[in-house]
Amino acid sequence: MLKKWDVAPAPSDKNPGRHKLLIKGEMKDIFLIVKTLGSLCSRPEKTSGEFNFIIYISKLEMDTLKKLKSITSELSVSAQAAEEEEPFGEEPAPFFSPKPKLKTEPVPATEQPRPAPQPAPPVAQPRPAPQPIPPAERPRPAPKPVEQPALKLPVIAAQAQPPADSPAVSRPSGNFVPSITGRMKMEAATKAEAPAAAPASGPAPAPARAAGPPAGSTARTKAKWAMELPLIPTYSFQTLVAGSHNRFAHAAAMAVVENPGVIYNPLLLFGVPGTGKTHFINSISYGLSASIGQSNIFVTDGIKLSKGVELAIKEGGIGRLEELFAKVKVLIIDDVHLLMVSEGNKKYISKWLNDFVTQNKQIVATSVFPPKSLSGLEDAVGFQFTQGWMVDLKMPAPQAYKAILNQLMQGLDIKLSDEEVNGIFMGNLMPFSEVVKILENMKKLEKFMSSALGAVSHAQLLETLLGFGETTADAVLTEEDVHHASPWKPVRQDSAWNKWGIFFPKGMRWEAEFALYSMHERALELGLNPEWSQVFIEEYNSDELYGIPFKIGIYASEQNVNGVIIMGPQPTSALGGQASEFRQIAFKILDSFLVKSAWLPCEKLKSKAAYTKILMDLL
Repeated sequence: MLKKWDVAPAPSDKNPGRHKLLIKGEMKDIFLIVKTLGSLCSRPEKTSGEFNFIIYISKLEMDTLKKLKSITSELSVSAQAAEEEEPFGEEPAPFFSPKPKLKTEPVPATEQPRPAPQPAPPVAQPRPAPQPIPPAERPRPAPKPVEQPALKLPVIAAQAQPPADSPAVSRPSGNFVPSITGRMKMEAATKAEAPAAAPASGPAPAPARAAGPPAGSTARTKAKWAMELPLIPTYSFQTLVAGSHNRFAHAAAMAVVENPGVIYNPLLLFGVPGTGKTHFINSISYGLSASIGQSNIFVTDGIKLSKGVELAIKEGGIGRLEELFAKVKVLIIDDVHLLMVSEGNKKYISKWLNDFVTQNKQIVATSVFPPKSLSGLEDAVGFQFTQGWMVDLKMPAPQAYKAILNQLMQGLDIKLSDEEVNGIFMGNLMPFSEVVKILENMKKLEKFMSSALGAVSHAQLLETLLGFGETTADAVLTEEDVHHASPWKPVRQDSAWNKWGIFFPKGMRWEAEFALYSMHERALELGLNPEWSQVFIEEYNSDELYGIPFKIGIYASEQNVNGVIIMGPQPTSALGGQASEFRQIAFKILDSFLVKSAWLPCEKLKSKAAYTKILMDLL
């Protein structure tokens, strides 16, 4: 049931038009709202206070607002009907741990407040308890300050120093913890006597204001690194298709939910991208939150954990971080193979991991690589991830694969014939990470093309994205190609929302410039006006096997872009033989910096479909 909602501006440096949608409701309400708004909204984040969820909307246009009002009005009406049947039926959603709720009844307008037993300072007239009101009629009060997602830091290598003036939203001062965590906000709210009032003493959450940070704050409050991964509402055990490909993983995950820290500890899930590792860690987290509370679960990944500890050490907040991990009962680390161990963070990460096992607190980790490949990481961090239970996740059998695929298409309202499904996805069992990206891009493309060309079938959208029948075998540029592309120059517009950059293999600058020109031309052909600003064009050494993904992440963050195109390495280069691993790691690192990423294989330099996919990935 949707209790209440509100929309307020939440501008960022990159997107002055961003808004935040504050919601008090259940997970099923959140799912319907996310499904309605589609790609315009971010993943839901838990918050505290008057609302329990926050969603960021990249662009609030009139049609988006109409959709929002329509769905919230329906949910509010349902909530009102439920309230009439069950006035005190406020049941906490099983996916998070909100503060304890007090059962209250509405105060009629004619009823006078009870006299206080003792004289009290003058206060404002008591307000009646909030009632579900149709969105069109309800006023828009200024919401209480809500923490916004951490902005990107130009730091990822252990040697790099964060600049003192990194931009970020103002937050409570005090001992710095380099993460945005639901538990910290809950602790602060629990300690406050009244949620709507500021604490009697100590630092208070500072509202965003043009005058800068609150008095007494230092540069440390500006540099924030989000250590926790946001959970995905649709990834739960209810939506997980079990089969021979993941039966043992499913059994182990359920055992962890029922008895954390007892048998399968640590639990290591490993498998190639697209086999369901992320779905499992979300399912485990949601399952545990119903029994031990989400505040006792910490979900992160290798990059966020290692860099968060680095920053906590540099900024003097390691004590607060140690206190947090002492309270947590379950630690979930996605992509543990990306853990970057340094002399600074090794001491703390090693201690926490070993303490968790010693104290029978649960650890769950995932890895793209098999256990034998983690021996170097285990030696570096001083902890054996392979000492517990290890489960191999494999690609599902064709029947299970098709069931999962149909579930994904149904969730996105995509209709394809069995022939199209079998010919495109079932032939070589495309990894689900790729499938999801293609389906999401189809929905984006449908919106753009329908407005320009009218109704377009999903089969046509798929053809436009994947380019069946394209003849692009010859990717070598000719003089004619250079002649067409050379007059065009990318424009840098500081006011543009889309700020992109491109990385290309060393010695392929002409190809990179041709790619930018081709993407511009493809946008015009599709009737798109992305209003993008080309911020940089940089080369990388494709013969350097180590560190390139991290350098890409650092540079992209320093340039303050929100999208990056990576031209794949030449097949004959050292990185060419590991292109898929290079792509996967680079995308993970860029995602940690909240930067969108797109991939252009060298052999697709003249493919219109490749540029269509890039545009959809970045928009």
